[in-house]
Amino acid sequence: MSVRFAPARNPARLTGWYAQARGLVHPAQVAAANDNGDGVLPKTTFDPALTDALRHFAVHGLGAVNAALDEAEHARAAGKDAARARWLAIAGMFDRRRAAAAIAKTASA
Repeated sequence: MSVRFAPARNPARLTGWYAQARGLVHPAQVAAANDNGDGVLPKTTFDPALTDALRHFAVHGLGAVNAALDEAEHARAAGKDAARARWLAIAGMFDRRRAAAAIAKTASA
């Protein structure tokens, strides 16, 4: 998947500003939405598992599923059920089938 970054001076965006200056569009149509918490947009909370999964992916890249399942196995061996559940939730964010298979494997054992 390719990623395209928009230039800072986008001609399409500038056209909107020029149209606003000439009075052709309403100023609210040209203004961009901002999420800096000024009360315009509702505050949202992020899923902690999703945040952890994104940070884990930033460190491990495409091997994040394998690393999360390895960490879950280490937590199971150490008897840390909360840590195991957290790592399985992170692995489930990337590959639900492999996370479900890891849960089923330890449940049958």
